[in-house]
Amino acid sequence: MISLQKAMRLGIAPETEIETDKVQKIHIREDCSPETISDILRLYGDVEISEPLPNNDFDKIIQKIYKKNNFSNLDEVLSLEKAIPIEEAKLSLMSATSIESKEDDAPAIQLLNSILAQGLAKNASDIHFEPNDDKFDIKMRIDGNIISILSLQLDVAPRLISRIKILGKINISERRLPQDGRVSFSMGSQIVDVRISTLPTGSGERVVLRILGKQNQLIKIDKLNMPKVMLDNFLTDIRKPHGLVLVTGPTGSGKTTTLYAALKNISDLGLNIMTIEDPIEITFPGISQTQVNNKIGLNFAEGLKAILRQDPDVIMVGEIRDKETASVALRASMTGHLVLSTLHTNTTIGAINRLKDLGIDTYLISSSLNCVIAQRLLRKYCINCKDNSIKSGSDYSENLVRLEGCSSCNNTGYQGRVAIFDYLKVDNTLKSRISNDEFISENSIMGKTILENEAQKLVNKNIVPKFEAKRMSLDIK
Repeated sequence: MISLQKAMRLGIAPETEIETDKVQKIHIREDCSPETISDILRLYGDVEISEPLPNNDFDKIIQKIYKKNNFSNLDEVLSLEKAIPIEEAKLSLMSATSIESKEDDAPAIQLLNSILAQGLAKNASDIHFEPNDDKFDIKMRIDGNIISILSLQLDVAPRLISRIKILGKINISERRLPQDGRVSFSMGSQIVDVRISTLPTGSGERVVLRILGKQNQLIKIDKLNMPKVMLDNFLTDIRKPHGLVLVTGPTGSGKTTTLYAALKNISDLGLNIMTIEDPIEITFPGISQTQVNNKIGLNFAEGLKAILRQDPDVIMVGEIRDKETASVALRASMTGHLVLSTLHTNTTIGAINRLKDLGIDTYLISSSLNCVIAQRLLRKYCINCKDNSIKSGSDYSENLVRLEGCSSCNNTGYQGRVAIFDYLKVDNTLKSRISNDEFISENSIMGKTILENEAQKLVNKNIVPKFEAKRMSLDIK
């Protein structure tokens, strides 16, 4: 019997005999993939498979099956579907008095569920719980910006943080050291993983929840907003049998999303795809994903060495952080493996210089590197606000940020982000220059970098504000 989390993720519900634990029938959800069904038949043999079920019907059946079989991990998946409004949950918690009393558990649970439900609804990437000298602030990172959601009395903080630590199986009594944990929540048929990080501060423990594993993060490669010429080159490079593909950019620029889109594009080619990540941000059915665990010595370099003994065709390394990881990744790309990874640099050429700084020989870089992508994410104007501004006849191109906003954009005037890209194809000429350690200038169009040119186009079309592009250190008019 597989875990409830995995069953809901794959869209399967194995019905078993309680006495023998033998699988009698497999119920499948309407979005269950053909690959999963093939795996079921291979694993269980000639077993009855139900007709594809709508989400609601499938949810009822899987909950019934796992309750019948009394699986303890059923309680680890918390439902956010019936979360009460956040203000109502706040009042409920404020009326409670002590975390030690059992009746206080419910208000803390309700408020936490309400905060998480709101975070998912607003597509937040992180939720911050910040104790200060006189208050307890709850904030969310939405479209790259921190937005304040709620302020509570400081004495509420221990109650709510204790509840978070219980869910993440974190030591409640330890308040002096940073700790990490993880918990899963359900939204209908969707499982959302939440990574928990605690940090002691002068005002008390600070907690950040990173929301991972949302289905809408796994997007198709043609939805990245990459120009057609770049996209064609990218598709060519990720379908090569070997070589290194690097995606660069600052933190939060969408590098991992681009890599997952690439893996999704080649996942149907009959390849053995394996990843080493920290953390596993999106669960990807059909590929093998390994979580870095530095506590036991499983870092990127050691994980990559182990993966190379598993007969991989494609390897994704979450991030190249040091010389050892870089060296193993590059050598793997030269021995018949396609390696995809990220690097924290701001430009495509900067990635080459960064590899040199790590101590990688130029002949290794020139021999293995297929391409480098640099990218940014820019906040977009809210479509509703922009449309209203146009109808009123005002000039919104510079002043939209001063509008009151609307309910769809949380009264900010912005909604969603758009990606811009620069693409460096490492052809024979560039390989020779890298090998000879020659100076290589940035790709440019009429004195502007490719990134700046793409940002200028979006500003001219009134899709993104000028100051947003300048905030990303992009020189535009």
